[in-house]
Amino acid sequence: MYLFKLIITSFIVTSLLTLSPITIASDKLEGCFEATQSCEAYRSFRKKTNPENARLEVGKQYPLLAQNKPNAATHVQLEIEGLKSDRRWVALSCGRVLPRCSGQVITPPVTQTKGDDYLLAVSWQPAFCETHPSKTECKTLTPSRFDAQNLALHGLWPQPRNNAYCGVSVKDKSVDRRKRWDLLAPLKLSSKVRQELSVVMPGYASNLQRHEWIKHGTCYGTSENVYYADSLWMMRELNNSVVRDLFRSRIGQKLSIQDLRQSFDKAFGAGAGQKVNMRCDRKGRVGEIWVNLRGKVSSGISFKHMLMNAPKAKADCKSGVVDPA
Repeated sequence: MYLFKLIITSFIVTSLLTLSPITIASDKLEGCFEATQSCEAYRSFRKKTNPENARLEVGKQYPLLAQNKPNAATHVQLEIEGLKSDRRWVALSCGRVLPRCSGQVITPPVTQTKGDDYLLAVSWQPAFCETHPSKTECKTLTPSRFDAQNLALHGLWPQPRNNAYCGVSVKDKSVDRRKRWDLLAPLKLSSKVRQELSVVMPGYASNLQRHEWIKHGTCYGTSENVYYADSLWMMRELNNSVVRDLFRSRIGQKLSIQDLRQSFDKAFGAGAGQKVNMRCDRKGRVGEIWVNLRGKVSSGISFKHMLMNAPKAKADCKSGVVDPA
């Protein structure tokens, strides 16, 4: 009887081991995984836990550790450097398996799927120029220039914040991070977009548009022309509203986050102001406003509804001075 139980127990254990998912300990995989999509990298893909909001970088290769099933795997485990928990699971459909890592980052065409969450970073240029007087756009700033009386475009950032440099080569990323934006390739913009952008984004004079495209626009899912056309549309919505009027009326005076949010409520509906953050420099000058947005511009959604759909913003600065040019 004892021998019979021993045989049955051995059979059950053997069967369970055969059916269990592959783990690092039981079946370590070799090779490399090259990302073709900017997917989330989970510590547990079943629980959807993702400390540090890690995502794959398109074109980058990661050491392959394991798969979740011996046959018909749906997820693979990778080693992602720089994370506290560096062993992460991603969907197999997010890339392709290679026999070995080449150490090269392949630059794919821009085919990112356009997401829903964005942060529109809007500058008050006179305050920026207080701390960057040597910039070309600051040397030429006058009280009558557009950006001395209107809100200026800093950038449109697909969220989360680490969703950046999609499909960008190591070389271009290095050039961008060294702030040698003059060495980045010129953008393919229509004459209409280029002309308006050079006014609404004063940093255009210092090639800010190239930096913003390389770092953020490449994750937007469109061409550079569409990316900036959408950004300019958003800026027109702001500068044709009481939000711009509020800034003009407070030049040389203090502006509170409460007043700013009330102006958004008046311009775009009750609750819109809760989606806006105000940021000030160390000397108490209003430097930027960060506007949370959610929705696909290509769907024809209004700016008002993009605000209403967005998550609430924090308040980094309670009040600050609207600096004159």
